[in-house]
Amino acid sequence: MKILFVRHAETDWNKANRFQGIVDIDISEHGKSQANLLSEYLYKQIPFINKIYTSPLKRTRHTAVYVAKKFNLNITELDSLIEYSVGVFAGKNIDDIYNDQYQDTYEDFMKENNWNLVPDAEKFDSRYQRAIKALQIIFNDSDENSCVLVVSHGGFMQTLISVLLGSKRVWGFKTNNTGIYEFEIEDNNIQLTDEGEWVYKQDDYIALNPKKWSIIRFNDVTHLKERE
Repeated sequence: MKILFVRHAETDWNKANRFQGIVDIDISEHGKSQANLLSEYLYKQIPFINKIYTSPLKRTRHTAVYVAKKFNLNITELDSLIEYSVGVFAGKNIDDIYNDQYQDTYEDFMKENNWNLVPDAEKFDSRYQRAIKALQIIFNDSDENSCVLVVSHGGFMQTLISVLLGSKRVWGFKTNNTGIYEFEIEDNNIQLTDEGEWVYKQDDYIALNPKKWSIIRFNDVTHLKERE
């Protein structure tokens, strides 16, 4: 089984470095070009994709539409793939934050990279459980021959990848717009528990420490660089 995570194409708020969170911002004209390049690249590199999932926000759905048309597929929306709320930072860039009452909050957040410190932002445990739920749905609807595309968000994708790799650590790696993250596992006889552990299913018992996922691509943006 293969699973591809892709961040949505660029929005005007991305370009302006504004925190988006769950605000429903659509992709820009430049983002549409990125999404088209993504679809062409995926079709050349990975000609078989049999399922596409997105969050309910426009920027993921409208990115996925380009790929869906190329592969003649429908799109399945999962509420659990939505970006996490960024609370009081929503709609603001760094200058805005430094000019309002949340400067100290932002500085504390940057020191610890901890969204739990930001008022009204979604807490880590909630994000982690959503990621588990999303991957359980996706994995239970797949088989060993599946190749699944998940179009989500730069923040929440990091939690998805943490769960996929069996870790509660969120690394804070860079996610470019339309960046591709590809993972593969040969043995599909596993399941994801509600606690976020991957376990083997063997007859009447469950064995721990199953074979892990292989990382094939990580923030691949070759399709964008080829047109620079």
